[in-house]
Amino acid sequence: MRGSENLELQQSNRVQDYSQLVDLYHCYPFVKWAGGKSQILSELDFMVPSQFDRYFEPFLGGGAMFFYISSKNIQFTSYLSDMNEELINAYRVVKDNVEGLIRLLLHHEAEYNNSRHEFYYRLRANIKLVTDVERAARFITLNKTCYNGLYRVNSKGIFNVPMGRYKNPMVCDSRNLRKVGTALRKYDAKIQALDYTDALLSAEEGDFIYLDPPYDPLSGTAYFTHYTHNGFTEQDQMKLAKVFATLNERKCKVLLSNSDTQLVRNLYKDFAKYTKELSVLRSINSKASRRMGHKELLIRNYDYNTCL
Repeated sequence: MRGSENLELQQSNRVQDYSQLVDLYHCYPFVKWAGGKSQILSELDFMVPSQFDRYFEPFLGGGAMFFYISSKNIQFTSYLSDMNEELINAYRVVKDNVEGLIRLLLHHEAEYNNSRHEFYYRLRANIKLVTDVERAARFITLNKTCYNGLYRVNSKGIFNVPMGRYKNPMVCDSRNLRKVGTALRKYDAKIQALDYTDALLSAEEGDFIYLDPPYDPLSGTAYFTHYTHNGFTEQDQMKLAKVFATLNERKCKVLLSNSDTQLVRNLYKDFAKYTKELSVLRSINSKASRRMGHKELLIRNYDYNTCL
């Protein structure tokens, strides 16, 4: 356990309402996530509507967009969801019991540093955990120490990513975890493990919705999209485009990110004038030369003059 983190934990336990002391400006995702949006937040910033009372993010992942807009002076209620039940459990624990989570993560961090290989594979194999806090601590520890922060499961839904090659991974980022918990409480986050279609059933006029699905691959082996054992197919991309059109008819404010493929351009051709092309890096590739020069699309159904 790091001395500074131990002191920080002791001090936080003396504060009855820590949320009043937290500056959310530097709040960021508490897990690594393939396809995370941190590197394009400056572009997304220009597309945040100036007014909305409810925010939906049904492909939550690392939640970079939510944490970014939580630092702005906007009041809204958030509806955060994902099909990954372990991820959603972690969000709920961070919101409701962050101090219990921090204590267990610090313990995991110490054990990992004492015997990395043995501890990692023992924790990965331990799927019979009793409490939600134990599940969340396992999930976050594996995320911080596995290869490239991937989340991959086999046909039985069991996490099977090998250990990464990190020199000194921070398993327990206690300061940020407390900020994340505060953001989730401040914006009254409704956190659910749902398919995106179910999560958006209640969306209505004026709601802001950010869709960040598993991307349409540039080739058959271009990059990883199977963050649940069900995957996300071309038919799923087509279904999502229909949901986008339905939300547009409801007069929701919808922003979507995806890879720049012909399929995606065809599916959203009616919104071509609201489509922006970006150049990005993809850190998931093991070869640095293949991380460069990728294109993504940001597609929305509203004008810039309605944005911040």
